[in-house]
Amino acid sequence: MAVIAALLFSAQPVEAAPKAIAASEITKVSAIAEHEGASISSQGITVFSNSEKKVLVSSVDFTGTEKWKLVIEGSADQIAMAATSDKEGNTWLAGLTSAVGVVESQSATSTPVNVDGVVVEPVPGLRSDLNTLTLWKISSAGALIATYSESATAPLLITAISYSSSGISIIGDRGAGTVLINSTLSGKFSAAKVLGTAKSSFISIVRNSDGSAQIYGASSETLGGKKLVGLRDGILAKVNKSGAITTVVRSSANRATRSWQSATSSYFLIGDVKISGKNESAFTKFNSSFGPTWTLRLPSQGAQLAAIGANGGHYALFNSTSSIPGVTGWKPSTATPIVIRFDSKGVITQALKSAQVKSATSMAYIPGVGLIVLSQTGIYKG
Repeated sequence: MAVIAALLFSAQPVEAAPKAIAASEITKVSAIAEHEGASISSQGITVFSNSEKKVLVSSVDFTGTEKWKLVIEGSADQIAMAATSDKEGNTWLAGLTSAVGVVESQSATSTPVNVDGVVVEPVPGLRSDLNTLTLWKISSAGALIATYSESATAPLLITAISYSSSGISIIGDRGAGTVLINSTLSGKFSAAKVLGTAKSSFISIVRNSDGSAQIYGASSETLGGKKLVGLRDGILAKVNKSGAITTVVRSSANRATRSWQSATSSYFLIGDVKISGKNESAFTKFNSSFGPTWTLRLPSQGAQLAAIGANGGHYALFNSTSSIPGVTGWKPSTATPIVIRFDSKGVITQALKSAQVKSATSMAYIPGVGLIVLSQTGIYKG
């Protein structure tokens, strides 16, 4: 049964930190190759990029030392779009492949005289569309363990992938709204489940061990029986293992445009709030029933990532545009990246100046290592 709750409603705004926290510089560990996506696990950092009809995958440890490289090919064409890792340290890539083109040959009805000795090469058929959803499983040592593909259907812009012990969940857009596709760990795909129309967009997913999942994003339509409140509402939704929406919570306000951009498995979310000419990031910790326990808003301008920390804490990376209550040494004149750490009650306990972190792609806290932030400019540790 669909449920609606109003964010800002029962949660109390977080108070400024009782003790001033000095913003310190984040540490750059090393440079890293240009990439389009990444996964961070206890085994290290794996990144991928797409080249001409190939997927290039590489892995480094937390000092930036290369561990292995892998080139994925074999189809007429392929492209990777999202990555995650499992508890064994394997990397799962989700992307699209096309069918192998068929080489056309022609036989002449008579043998012509080739006075110039011209050699005519076989003409390959036109390349098939990238319309086959594909999963690649890569070991922590860099070996391609398995490749799984669903039957060709239609191109898909994959936005997120999530692993659990029961399988893989993928969300993406086929032009008319978000679709959810599940797969077993042996590569058996479910039929695509459509979630809303083009007026709804889900960009984050957390899969549970029973195959159900939490999905996050934004919507400007009635969803799960719940009507639009603002111009565009942030959406928290639960889907069962069949992909049907069972719970919907709208984060909204009159005339506001909202969206949730990043989420953790512990129900910590960060997203955009735009209202009356103001741009802010909302940081909210929910419980498993989508009830907010604490929340905070800070002036910002995009670039948002969330990660689970130690002892119930959480990290948030965003582009801050003003001073932050309780944080000293921080007063940006333009939108500038910063990482803040919240404790279990939502109090800011750490602030990392991250002006050098451009185009962040992934962030994770690794026990025994610390916070790792990955961007196009390098690997950073906090």
